[in-house]
Amino acid sequence: MPNPPSAAGIPAIPAAKSGAEIYNSIMREIEPELTTDQIPLMKEKYKDETPEQKKARGERYAEAMEEYERRYAAYLQEQDAKVRSFKIGAIHFVENKASETDQQKLLSIESSFNTH
Repeated sequence: MPNPPSAAGIPAIPAAKSGAEIYNSIMREIEPELTTDQIPLMKEKYKDETPEQKKARGERYAEAMEEYERRYAAYLQEQDAKVRSFKIGAIHFVENKASETDQQKLLSIESSFNTH
């Protein structure tokens, strides 16, 4: 998973997200009621539910959390791949810049020999 370079040719640093941003972006697709902005509203929303409804909701939430754990593990693998790609891209960028500088110095030395 390559990291696209910036306009200067330097690899782009993978974007960092907060824990809440990561959690919410994943959970929003699974069970929107379990996002951090919705959890505080649950007490009022479900104040009149029956014990059976509460049990069913709890089971649904448990399944949602299991799915979240799977997706979060995949997210971590993806981020790890992006970081590795950035590291490799940064190393190649530095190596190429050093090589260009070395080539320019050699050409300068070579041209000074040719003028004498």
